[in-house]
Amino acid sequence: MNRKIIFPIGTLLLPLFLVVLCFILLGYGCQKNEESVLAPTKDKEKPKEPEKPIPAKPVMVPSGITTTNLRTEFKYEGETSRLTEITQSDGRITKFFYRPDGTPLTYEYYKDNKLQQYLDYFLNKEGQIYKISLFDGKSTSSGYYSIIYNEEGQISEVKKYGVNSKIFEEEKIGYDSLGNANSIAVTNNGKTTTRSSTYDDRAGIYQHIPYLQLFLLTQQQSSMIFSKSNPLQIDYLPTAVVGSVYTYEYNTNNYPSSLSRKQGNAIETMKITYKTIKPK
Repeated sequence: MNRKIIFPIGTLLLPLFLVVLCFILLGYGCQKNEESVLAPTKDKEKPKEPEKPIPAKPVMVPSGITTTNLRTEFKYEGETSRLTEITQSDGRITKFFYRPDGTPLTYEYYKDNKLQQYLDYFLNKEGQIYKISLFDGKSTSSGYYSIIYNEEGQISEVKKYGVNSKIFEEEKIGYDSLGNANSIAVTNNGKTTTRSSTYDDRAGIYQHIPYLQLFLLTQQQSSMIFSKSNPLQIDYLPTAVVGSVYTYEYNTNNYPSSLSRKQGNAIETMKITYKTIKPK
């Protein structure tokens, strides 16, 4: 008796399926290997080095100025640029006092330890000095100054009054785009003299001393000498007064280390040293 042996179709196809599956997997593996061989290797990107901060320019204020016959020393409050005293080798001493908010309060000028003059400073509601009262060493009034500002907060006009409260002199001050006083028109007894100035492009000797222009308004040329840059030439119109020409040598931080001032045939040379103000 012949017996038919019938195998399920799944049993017959299983070996074939396994063989085909092996070829498929083998081919896929070869393809991946080939791709990995042919694919270009990417260099690992190096991490970018952090950018080095640009060092801040040092803030410097004068500590001493020496001429042939005079030595001037500047003293400050701690490590700040707030000027407290100017001492000169000829016996002159100028002291500066401030309110708690740092605005000027009083200026005192001594000669041979005797008080010669003092000034009182008055604030308006904007916190600006609008009036300066002048007194001699015996507290007798010698008049006052009225201060007017432009929109940028710069002193644009100074009116000077005597003890009789009558104006005797008026200054009108103009500025260049950098904030340097480049013109001052002084009117006295109906006559006007105009001072004009050009400047270098370096750091001014006194530019970091706050309120110095206000403190020294009683000195001629103060607005120009104590500007943000350094004057190169100061001229006068009419030309009855001889102008001044300034030349400089600079230190490595671009501050003047020496200057020569020529007015007519007279030449004055100064050496300047500085104190570096620590950043806050």
